Amino acid sequence: MSDNFVNLHVHTAQGSLLDSILTVKELVDFAKENGQKAIAVTDHGKMHSFVDQVKACKAEGIKPIIGCEVYEVDNQAEKADTKDYKQPRYHLVLLAKNETGLKNLFKIVSNACVDGMYKKPRTSLNIIEQNEWGKGIICLTACQVGRMSRLLVDGNETEAWQLWNKLKWIFDDVFMEVQSHDTPDQAEANAKIAAFIKKYNLPYTITTDAHMLSKEDVDAHSVFVEIGEGREVGESYVDCYLQTENDVLKTLSNQFDEDFIREGCSMSVKIADMIDDIDIGLGQPNQMPEVKIEGKFDSHFDYLRHLVYATFNKKFGWMSEVEQQTRRNRIEMELDVLKYVDYIDYFIMLYMLCQKADERKIPRGYSRGSGANCLCLFMENVTQIDSVRWDLDFSRFANKGRKSLADFDFDVSKRRRKELIAIAEELFGKENVAPIATFNSLSTKVAIKDIGKVLNEDPESPYYMQIPYELRNEVAKLIPTVKTLDDLGEEVEKEVLLKDILGKSKQLSNVYDKFPLWFKYVMRLEGLPKSMGRHAAGTLITPKPVIEYCPLCMDREGNQMCQLEMHNAMDDLSLVKMDFLGLENLDIIDDTLKMAGLTWEDVDINHLDLSDKAVYDTVYKSGNTIGIFQMESAEARKMCVEAKCDNAEDIIVVNAANRPGTKDSFPTYCSNKLHPETIKLLHPDIKQLFAKTQYILLYQEQALAVFRYAGFPETEVDNARRAIGKKKKDVMASLEVQFRDGLHKKGWNDYQISEMWALILKQASYSFNRGHAVAYGLLSYLTAYLKTHYTEYFMAACMITKEDDSGKMGVFINECDRLHIRVLPPSVNKSDMEFKADAEKHTILFGLKAIKGMGESVASGVIADRPYSGLADFVQRANGGKIGTSNVVKLIKAGAIPTKDKKKILITFANMVFENEYKEKGFHEMASLPKISVLKDEYGIDTNYIKDKSTRLALYNKARRVRWEADAENRKKEKDKKRKSFMQAFAEKYMQDEHMWEFETLSMFLTSNPIKEACTYIDSSLDTVEDGGKATAICVIVDIQKKKDKRGNQFAYLHVYTTGGIVEMICWASQYARYSSLISKGSDLAILCKRKENSYIVEKMKPYKQWLQDREIA
Repeated sequence: MSDNFVNLHVHTAQGSLLDSILTVKELVDFAKENGQKAIAVTDHGKMHSFVDQVKACKAEGIKPIIGCEVYEVDNQAEKADTKDYKQPRYHLVLLAKNETGLKNLFKIVSNACVDGMYKKPRTSLNIIEQNEWGKGIICLTACQVGRMSRLLVDGNETEAWQLWNKLKWIFDDVFMEVQSHDTPDQAEANAKIAAFIKKYNLPYTITTDAHMLSKEDVDAHSVFVEIGEGREVGESYVDCYLQTENDVLKTLSNQFDEDFIREGCSMSVKIADMIDDIDIGLGQPNQMPEVKIEGKFDSHFDYLRHLVYATFNKKFGWMSEVEQQTRRNRIEMELDVLKYVDYIDYFIMLYMLCQKADERKIPRGYSRGSGANCLCLFMENVTQIDSVRWDLDFSRFANKGRKSLADFDFDVSKRRRKELIAIAEELFGKENVAPIATFNSLSTKVAIKDIGKVLNEDPESPYYMQIPYELRNEVAKLIPTVKTLDDLGEEVEKEVLLKDILGKSKQLSNVYDKFPLWFKYVMRLEGLPKSMGRHAAGTLITPKPVIEYCPLCMDREGNQMCQLEMHNAMDDLSLVKMDFLGLENLDIIDDTLKMAGLTWEDVDINHLDLSDKAVYDTVYKSGNTIGIFQMESAEARKMCVEAKCDNAEDIIVVNAANRPGTKDSFPTYCSNKLHPETIKLLHPDIKQLFAKTQYILLYQEQALAVFRYAGFPETEVDNARRAIGKKKKDVMASLEVQFRDGLHKKGWNDYQISEMWALILKQASYSFNRGHAVAYGLLSYLTAYLKTHYTEYFMAACMITKEDDSGKMGVFINECDRLHIRVLPPSVNKSDMEFKADAEKHTILFGLKAIKGMGESVASGVIADRPYSGLADFVQRANGGKIGTSNVVKLIKAGAIPTKDKKKILITFANMVFENEYKEKGFHEMASLPKISVLKDEYGIDTNYIKDKSTRLALYNKARRVRWEADAENRKKEKDKKRKSFMQAFAEKYMQDEHMWEFETLSMFLTSNPIKEACTYIDSSLDTVEDGGKATAICVIVDIQKKKDKRGNQFAYLHVYTTGGIVEMICWASQYARYSSLISKGSDLAILCKRKENSYIVEKMKPYKQWLQDREIA
């Protein structure tokens, strides 16, 4: 049955953040279930949901109406509210009538988000009119916050009529909007709007301004809005849910007659019929940017073949003919597949990017993801991994069963990441390149806390003052987390949803029984989008300007980005997305090589000795992996030691196995490697399938090999690849019967098959592909190689990268100490901007830029004007003589100006400053005479007798000199008084807490670490402590922020310097009262603390020296 109504004004959770709780699936399901032929999405100011909307509608046979509720103002350029005036911001609903209208809507929204952003994205009717962006667009006059409604409610009918005519001039079609809400304010607005409609015989329609699915969601939605504080002034959400014609008739029955209501509903259907079935590009072939080939080639395929073989002799000319032929065969196989799946231009595009990057010497990683599995990419110098040498399965990257575009990602120098994106803009057009959007969801734990807080503090809540902070936190802790991999392959923790765990937890069930409404709201709201940002690496590269495919917006740093998410761009619109991920380790390698006088070619991983015993002995086997790519965590160090890593495959395995889900099999790897006589195989054929991993299932390629072994054709193996890579459990389940049948035919029994299937299912959530593991394993080896053979340079490079991270710097200082490298404080005569190593002297010298608060321009000036013979010379000449008092103080405190006594030289400097500011000018003879009366009365010069002016002047100056010399003692006393005052002020400002000076300027204790001895006993940082766990922190208090609780009791936030960096601790009132005598800046303490999520709560403390004595006694 069909419904004579279409919801034309609808907001989604993703597009109207913290304002709507309605998902795209819910609104499309509603339309289908209620026989509505179409459904609109008109999110506030942005269009994040339009692709998901169109896709979901098409799947259910519903017409999608693409729209946006824009914010319009009188003057878009005005971006500063004052105390007395705030420019009104009105709502206006715009619907794309056809493809022209959609493109214009993209432009309106982009302009509002990019040029008009001030609190909200704002456009203006004048801008839309001037650019003729109203063509192809249907306009509705919106809600109570619309300009039309405001004018009519305020009695400004003349202006309302002028507005109507202006809208008619700008847009293709305009309809007055009556809203199906039965609130006093809306009823008043509806009455004025209806009267206006009837007076001028205007077309109108009825909308619901839906922000939720049904009336039952009103309270949950209200709580959601309170969380985000996103309510627009004057905006009400009562009745803002999806409605049918009957719902509208019932809601408005007290306001209008039935004919008026039915006419408004019918018009919504007519408007839907006016709108074209717009093609946004779903399911199109890969939309590649234009690539221009160089030279005379008959086709792009011939050009790619040329690129691939151009490097063959250089890469493989030294190999045997058999090895060369193996690679030729592999290349031809790959080219055949690449041509079949239409990847030719994509590969040329990758080559163009990498060629430019290499010309500019931008460091890049060996590969990321499955790109290492492709030999052709190695031939193009896109990757540095010989996929034949490392036995990498090309089908994991591309195969004839794969329909979607391959997803190649770049690891690039973090410092120079923007340069690679700039290269993409140069090659394919700046307007064709844009970062991709990503959303953060309202996690279950946050929902429990935020919703509990709203219910606890709302006097009208049934739980008013019943859900205190402590209870909210305790309940949140009951929500478990699972570890998984994000779309960049990094390990992340993911919370289990309350709705999935409630029936399995007695504690949560008990809370639910007491506070059912609290949990009801949490389960309704958990997982909804909470914030939008720029994806860490994802960048869209399009054939035409990005604005042709979606609107643009701005990220928090003021950079343009597109309003598409990754899956929309790649999977739905077939656009090219590339990840440009900044990797600090590449900067560390690059800095090390430069300091050592080497190039990347000198350490080419394809020619580097991968069997260097010193590398394995000093780094991996011993677990000394500080600074080593992918191996710094306690877990990775432990795995390296347990496996007794002595070859590249071990490193690759540790890299892949140190992930949730795969860690469980690692002990078997170690056992099989170290004790081969104890190996137990699930089935004899495992030997050939899992030979490189000591017969354990570790890589995605191994799982795919099992599917092939079970008889799956390549197209179905690709289904398994997608299911494993994208963690699609439903697809995996659909393959199980065929999998079991295939292994039965190979002679496997039910137990063996079930065990293998269980292993593959487990892997589907967590495993790496082998190509990624190889690339990252080899990059790890390079860092270990440099640390082993260029130790000082490597450690200095690590410090350069982390100079702003005091915790990491502390770790590096400790590692240098272990390696017998002396880390020296900065020096005005020797330091560069960055850290500098001396391999012969086994020293690393602090860079001037690492001094806290030392600007780069000042540091550059210090370097430019040296050498300096002493303090006076330095103050006079450094930075052109404009070094500044505070900078000199910082340099002295940091140890950059040579002295055995920092306090003494600070006093010397203070006197220099004083003398400069209060310098006595000496006696100065006057050139002119004062009044006669002054000469006679004050200086006793007989002007009646002495008439000559020059004689008078000589006598006058002589008398003045006598007086000046006689006053020397008084001047000295006055100067001494000023000096005392100045020195006191100087000392108060610059000379407090002498034992903290080094930390104050270097953010660490370098030459006099008061807690250094603690490293003998403690070798871990607090961030390794589990939530709820306790640990002892050996620390120095570096800052104290005192507060008072609601009862007026003193408590404090303590910032403490530990062996693992700066940590904030909370010392609540009871502990503060007990230990206040110990709490002072610079105190060395042992603090027993308890971790509560990301906070550390003080439980006990004692002086550090006492703790040391207790340890020695123990």
